[in-house]
Amino acid sequence: MGNNRILYLSRIKALSCVAIIVLHTFYMAYSYAVSIDTKSCLISVRNAMMWAVPCFVMASGALLLDSKRILNMKKLFGKYILRMLLTLVVFSVIFSVFDAVTTEHYTVTETINDIFSDIFLGTGWIHMWYLYLMIAIYLLLPFYKLIAKNASASELRYLMLIYAVFLSVIPFIETLSGKKLPVYICVYTIYPLFLFLGHSMHTGLIKLPKNACGLMFLICAGISTMLTVYCISTDPASSETVNKVKELLNVYNFPLYIVLSIAAFGFMRKTRNQTVPVLDTIASEIDSCSFGIYLIHMAFLKLIFEVIKFNPFEHGGVIVIVGICLVTLIISYGVTRILKLIPYVNKII
Repeated sequence: MGNNRILYLSRIKALSCVAIIVLHTFYMAYSYAVSIDTKSCLISVRNAMMWAVPCFVMASGALLLDSKRILNMKKLFGKYILRMLLTLVVFSVIFSVFDAVTTEHYTVTETINDIFSDIFLGTGWIHMWYLYLMIAIYLLLPFYKLIAKNASASELRYLMLIYAVFLSVIPFIETLSGKKLPVYICVYTIYPLFLFLGHSMHTGLIKLPKNACGLMFLICAGISTMLTVYCISTDPASSETVNKVKELLNVYNFPLYIVLSIAAFGFMRKTRNQTVPVLDTIASEIDSCSFGIYLIHMAFLKLIFEVIKFNPFEHGGVIVIVGICLVTLIISYGVTRILKLIPYVNKII
């Protein structure tokens, strides 16, 4: 594609961006649901979208760990990390003021305290955690690039296996058993695994058939749905297992979600490298605005569900929720496009 875009990565980032909006919209609509069936439907859709953030990180791994992409300390701190820090500060201020004006009615002093708390303690809006994740990844990116460039294929597979076992499988066993195992490695987050998975699948170190990925995705999504329905329809007080399964369904290191994400990425990796005129133009536009859309979309969802307190089930139900997803995407894209025209602002959006 033009502008040095890689076709399948652009599609993945665009789809992930849309999936994140769907995830947050269905999750926020959950508070208005009454029946068990409706609640199960909403959370099932939300959980089926849990591949979105991992695939975004995998796409970042495919790009950032590219051996042809030069990275020095000036670029690392002057571009990548500075952008995340500026975004964190600016949007923490915007979102705190939003809360003060619309919902919390804080005083100026309380708003300032809230801003500092959001920035330094991470007490801001739920989707802001992604900025801290990217800062953490960028800080270690020079070493990730050294590993990706110099490690042999078997060494890289070994590293990913260690990540998967100690940061996904063992926590999974600990959650189900209720026992804390004594074995550990000196790493505490699953996201570098996704970074290296994206790099490995992009370079062909890991090759998966397209049909197998599609089938694997459907199976994982089906299992996720069954587990969700089980949790929603079962009284937590009557079964300790329900709480354990709920805990697993809410974390990205759940082995099921890792397989789901690999399947989604692998399927898109095998799509034809041939442009689909209208769809890929849309995907390219969403991709180019994905960071801004991610930041901004939550403001519209909070306005709809928490400020206006719009109950979608009094106006059409799930169809209306799908409409809210679409409208939120369009408005967030439009606002991002406008912000990209403003000097300096376009550097962080």
